Amino acid sequence: MASSSETGNAKNIANLNLLIGNISALGSIYKPGNSKIELTNLQNLYNKALAQQENVNSLLAPYALAVDDREAVFKPLSRDLSRLRKAYKATEGVTAQQLEDLMTIIRKLKGARKTKLIAPTEPDQADASHSVSQLSYDQRTNNMDALISLLQNTPNYNPNEKEYQVATYQDKKNRMLATTQAVADTFIPLNNARSLRNATLYQAEENLVDVANTAKDYAFTILDSDSAQYKAIARIKFKKR
Repeated sequence: MASSSETGNAKNIANLNLLIGNISALGSIYKPGNSKIELTNLQNLYNKALAQQENVNSLLAPYALAVDDREAVFKPLSRDLSRLRKAYKATEGVTAQQLEDLMTIIRKLKGARKTKLIAPTEPDQADASHSVSQLSYDQRTNNMDALISLLQNTPNYNPNEKEYQVATYQDKKNRMLATTQAVADTFIPLNNARSLRNATLYQAEENLVDVANTAKDYAFTILDSDSAQYKAIARIKFKKR
């Protein structure tokens, strides 16, 4: 669940704790004139960053579960719509134009071009070129509304099989709306928490990476480059994303 960027954030925080340990071991020789890199300030910065990262971690799981739930609702659409097309085609009195109207909506719901009906794009696959804009979840839900309207307004469309009935597709749309909203609801606090964490680590005037690297630079001025302490601190890396 953790992305490479999340791993990098955690590494910067862990490395600050490691740097603090190495600096503490230097004892009284570490006495910078810059208050920003005093040991107490470094510890406060670490505590703040760690708390913010832990908050991000706590919000990741609800978001990931919401995304999984949404996928479980959207993923079967391609198969379901292929079966619906056959049920619609079998309806008495359905014209070629009505069938084409249905297929236009189905292509949008699937995210497939008209010329690629043989191998349509699955609804859970991202289109890297964004060539089919309807692939977004909100747009696909809107297209489901259009599908329901077409079914409701087609004379004689009243299948006995529950899986093809209008009420079934209304239920699908409601679940699409609910799961998409759940993703949005869990993403907002996660995004806010990440923003706060990122400001502390990278963007604030006294951000963790810059302060830690400044503390390293000062430590190098008081240590022999051949010493074990110097080499240990040199191995601790802080990188901005």
